[in-house]
This record gives sequence, C-alpha cells and structure tokens, in this order.
Amino acid sequence: MTADIQAPTAKTSSPLSPPRLRPARFEDYPQIERLEAAHLASTLPAEEWSHFWLDNPLWPRLSADWPIGWVLEDDSGQVVGSMCSVPTLYRFRGRELVCANARAWVSHPHYRGYAPWLMEEFFTQPGADLCISTTANASAEPICRTFATRIPLGQWDRASFWITSYLGFANTALRMKKIPAAPLLAPAAAAALFLRNRFAKPKLPDDPSGYNITFASYPFDARFDAFWTELLALHPDTLLAVRDSANLNWHYALPIRHGKLWTTTAIDAHGSLRAYCIFKREDQLPGYQGLTRMRLIDYQTLETAADLLPALLKPALARCAKEKIHVLENMGHGVPKMRCFDHYAPHHRPLLNWKFYYKATDPKIDAELCNPALWDPSNFDGDASFD
Repeated sequence: MTADIQAPTAKTSSPLSPPRLRPARFEDYPQIERLEAAHLASTLPAEEWSHFWLDNPLWPRLSADWPIGWVLEDDSGQVVGSMCSVPTLYRFRGRELVCANARAWVSHPHYRGYAPWLMEEFFTQPGADLCISTTANASAEPICRTFATRIPLGQWDRASFWITSYLGFANTALRMKKIPAAPLLAPAAAAALFLRNRFAKPKLPDDPSGYNITFASYPFDARFDAFWTELLALHPDTLLAVRDSANLNWHYALPIRHGKLWTTTAIDAHGSLRAYCIFKREDQLPGYQGLTRMRLIDYQTLETAADLLPALLKPALARCAKEKIHVLENMGHGVPKMRCFDHYAPHHRPLLNWKFYYKATDPKIDAELCNPALWDPSNFDGDASFD
C-alpha cells in the first residue's frame, strides 16, 4: 500500500490475556479495515483489498493452502493485530519461486508486544520460497532485521529526485518549515532552485536514434509477453519477478483504475518493445504534507548497447511539469542500471530507514542471494506499487 508498513504505536496498557494468533480470512476484512484506518495513512475498500488474492494469476493454484495473512484476536474475538501476505511469482535459474510479499503490519497499541508474532509467522510461512518486505517504516525495521536480510544491491535508505514544479515545491517546502508569508516568498525560492539546478547538473543525454518513445495505454498487451520472454532469456541467473502481461495487469490494476500509473515505452523500427519505465503517483510521503510526487517503479530494457533510461525519463519529466507535480523520484540508490538517474537527478535525500528485506526458505538459495549480481531490484518488488 502507499503507506509504509507500520509498527504499532507505544503500549498504553496491558491486555487482560495474550491474544490468539490464527490465519486471516476474507470475512475478517471489516475488522482489519477498522484497525488499519486507525493506524495507517490509507485503507482500501473490500473489493480492492481482496483483489490482491482473488484476481491474482497465482491464486487458482495456491488458494487451497496460501494464508492471506494472520490476525491477532483478543478474548472477545476482536481483531487487534493483522498482517497480509500477497503471493507473486519469481524466476531464478530455471526455477519458479513463489514469493510472499508483506503488507500492512498493524496492531492495537495495547497489543504492541505481540506484534512481532505476526512478522515471525510471515517470514516462516512454509508455502513460500521467498519472503520480501519493501515498505517497513523506521519503527518496524528492527523487527524485519530479526527475521530477514538486507538486499545486497543498492542503498535502500536513499532516494534521488528532480524538482518538476519549482513554484509548487518551493511553496510546500516553505510551508513545511513554517516560514511566514510562504506564498509571497515562494516565487523567489523557486527561481533560485531553478537556477541552481540548471547549472549544478548536466542535462540528460540525447536520445539514441531508431526508437519511438511514447506513453503506453492499458491494459498491458502481448508486446509485454514477448518482452518478458526475451528478458528472462537474457538474464537466466537473475532473480526476476514475473512481468508478463497477466501479472503486470494484476499488479498495477489499482493504480491504473485510479489514474495513478504512467508507462513510457521505447519501440524500435520493427514495432518491437525494447524498453519501458513505469511511474506511479504517490503523494502520501511521510513528513512532506502537500508534496505531490511521481515515483519511478520499474525500468526494464532488452538493449545492451544503449541506455534507454534517459529517453524514457524525458516525457515523464515533461508531463510532471505540465501537470504541476512537484517531484519525480526514484527510491533506492546505486543499482547499476539506474546509474543514469542517480547521476543526473539534481537532488538526493535520505530515507528514514532501510526498506528492502528478504528471506529465502531454501538455505542454498538464501546463501546464493547474498551475491548482488543475482539481483535486479526495483519498486516492483514487494508491495511498494500494488496500490
């Protein structure tokens, strides 16, 4: 979800007795929704929440055994804690791996001491080959560290960004700092930021010839199936989340429905898809009230001789400016194929904590994944772009 996974707030009193842990059921949703509404930044209507499982391409083969999550129940049968587990499919060295993706870890304050029980259940679930968490917040991260490992590639406590609406960004920044007369000062601050960025960083390089760069329409079509087949053949030893059209349409269904997703594509002279970038609107940035943002979710390319990322970024940057979106951001720093973004983006910021944790249930695979060369991480992994 758009909000980070939340650790429960400070304990205020002791419960009369320990809660009972059990697998979550779809009929628990009204109670789970009330709990999330009290402690998370946003919730989903029931049909969108259940979409993560019922519309999932994996669900027909997993539904009999896969837990949708777990809840903590008090003596009266009230849900006082919950955590969801959403399955996705990965490929690695010729194998299919079923991945559990953590979503919305939350608890009533009185039961804070029992909340790690939910996290332990998630990371030790027997039906998953891989468990991933990519949205834990600063207070939840220590619990993630207990059960899982930091991804070895990239810096998942840093982000890079462009300012794409200088006036809006300056006005928001001044208001956040409680500067008096922020609207009056914002134009001058915006002009200063613009001039600084104009000369601080070089412009993105010219586009390579032979490609038509355009925004894609939805749903994702057969071109993405052909792209996925070729991508998998190019990187057989890389851990890759499946990106065929069925999985893309399911994964991004809610952002598409709410008009929050952009996809830029590079099409060659033969009409073949050679690269794409996916961006998602995410305005609920903790500590940055009023800031509007597009986040780069995923960049995939079949080209080895040319980096198509700059060409795919330009129309997104221009559209952000046209629609007065304040920033375009990429979370995670130092991933090799994102080097262009890190280099040319004028601004960088620290995140409050490390975001990306994983655990493989097979000790051999877990040991192999300590090698950064076997990863291709992005915000497509985990639940960071589900809604």
